[in-house]
Amino acid sequence: MSKFKNRLIKSTSAKNSGSKQIKEKLTGEDLFHFVENHRKDFNGNGDRLCVEAGYGEYSNDGDAKCNFKPFVKELSKVMDLESEPYQ
Repeated sequence: MSKFKNRLIKSTSAKNSGSKQIKEKLTGEDLFHFVENHRKDFNGNGDRLCVEAGYGEYSNDGDAKCNFKPFVKELSKVMDLESEPYQ
């Protein structure tokens, strides 16, 4: 769990510094739990959530740029979207 806390601490500094550091991609259950546990931490900014999960990078001006297709593809492998309403 501390691995996820460290990601959030780094994300704040990365956003402010405009870092282009690419994070290690979370996959499978790790990605699912990261999204489940941190989906409200970014004030509705899905791009930041995506980048913090390792699927994108921050631009020079600090904006999060998500590589959406692989993020959704990996997440869909572990989520059953039809049986559980996601709130």
